[in-house]
Amino acid sequence: LLVAAPAFALNTAYYVDAVNGSDANAGTSQAAAWQTVTKVNATTFSAGDHILLHAGQQWVAQLNPKGSGVSGNPITIGVYGDGARPIIDGRNVAGGGSGGAAVLLNNVSYWTVSGLEVVNDNGKNNVGTIILGAITLPGDNRSGILVNNTSGVSQFGITIINNYVHDVNGCFVCSGANPQTNGGIAVLADAMNGYNNGSSSYNGVQILNNIVENVGRTGIVFNDYSTGLLYVVAQNALSQNVTSSGNQLTNIDSDGIILSGSINNLIEHNVINTAGLVTVSGSTEPGTVGMFVAKTTNSVMQFNEVSGVHTNVADGEAYDIDLLTSNTVVQYNYSHDNQGGAFLLMGGNFSGTGGTVRYNLSVNDAFAANGVFTLSSGLMSGVNIYNNTVYIAPGLVSHPISQEGWSGDNNNTWYFRNNVIVNLGTGTWQVPTGTGTTISSNLIWGNHTAGEPADASKITADPQMIAPTAVAPTGLAAVAGYKLLSSSPAVGSGVVIASNGGLDYFGNLVSATVAPTRGFHEAR
Repeated sequence: LLVAAPAFALNTAYYVDAVNGSDANAGTSQAAAWQTVTKVNATTFSAGDHILLHAGQQWVAQLNPKGSGVSGNPITIGVYGDGARPIIDGRNVAGGGSGGAAVLLNNVSYWTVSGLEVVNDNGKNNVGTIILGAITLPGDNRSGILVNNTSGVSQFGITIINNYVHDVNGCFVCSGANPQTNGGIAVLADAMNGYNNGSSSYNGVQILNNIVENVGRTGIVFNDYSTGLLYVVAQNALSQNVTSSGNQLTNIDSDGIILSGSINNLIEHNVINTAGLVTVSGSTEPGTVGMFVAKTTNSVMQFNEVSGVHTNVADGEAYDIDLLTSNTVVQYNYSHDNQGGAFLLMGGNFSGTGGTVRYNLSVNDAFAANGVFTLSSGLMSGVNIYNNTVYIAPGLVSHPISQEGWSGDNNNTWYFRNNVIVNLGTGTWQVPTGTGTTISSNLIWGNHTAGEPADASKITADPQMIAPTAVAPTGLAAVAGYKLLSSSPAVGSGVVIASNGGLDYFGNLVSATVAPTRGFHEAR
């Protein structure tokens, strides 16, 4: 039986030339290009259509096209001609609510946005202020690229790839919007009338290989608000399959990457350099981390590098397993020179379950007397921290483990095993106690400061790193100096951990049955 292939649209290419085009033209050839994005915004496009902006040109207006593609045949915004990226400049776009974007896609499926330069700075001090905790002077919600779903039905197939988004003056105290949802690139599912059980969710969002610089508040954010009550996760209401990969973020006012309200997520190969440059004390979201997941299930953060995150009011860590998460894995990452630390794990009344932190490297994090591993407000159940390497240079006051916002009396099951901690600083340890705590088979060398955990299998000898440096190197591949020599006492002395992922930071095999090396490097 022969089945006819699906009939796609004509895959029409529409050209836009700000210099030589005319909106009276058909737009379907370079010689008959349109001129303005007003013409683009007034057009409803079909599957397979391409909206191509002339390279080296600029439009000071909001780009807001309509229509949806289909699976396998999206609508694409791209570039034609030689020269620099075409620029969409949203300086004159009104903010407020969830709008205020230079590029806006609203209630659409199967779109690809590629190759643009996007800016959105209206030249005003837009951070917003709070005076004596009573008088609020909000700013306007502003974004570079915003995809928003208020339709009451699921949307699919959103790809934002290879764009340069910079100089967006978003807000911390905002008018009609959560400040976390504005900044460089935002994909949002808004509830239409309160929280509506996922009816405005997404399936298949990819944010790939973008450069995001000098933006506020957030660098890249995905947030599905339609997933249920604020502190409840309805699994069948979550968005699905969200990926943020290969993005480079620099000089971000607050959080680098946020992913909230989705199941089956991947955050990998991103580089975040300097975040947390701005805050407003007393605002709803004054703190900063490099990247975090919240209200998610089955998320993986791997092969990322985060450095230079500032502590503002709270936080300042590179990686955060935040509230209401289940089955989060943080692995093969590098963090260095983050004021607040490397890893934040949120507990308390709204904590999730099953956080795994393994095969990561931290160098000179928590240098403002914070914790490399910060356990905040309690511990979620099933936390498993193993085979990480931490290097704290001389003169630093970093706490290898710290607690904040709770007594440390813990009955939830958590493990801290096979880690290598080189503590050449003076920071003390703040380790949870209680029946749920298991600390074993770690190597701790250097200064043995107050609170260092007892561990019947602990090694306190030199781990014999190959060539560690007090100044952290830059780059995921530049960390070979923190590997171990084959003669290290950590080699083959760890405890076997079930479902260990099978590979170390460098891609070396880790046996499921033979005692492993302690730390992020499986030296043999």
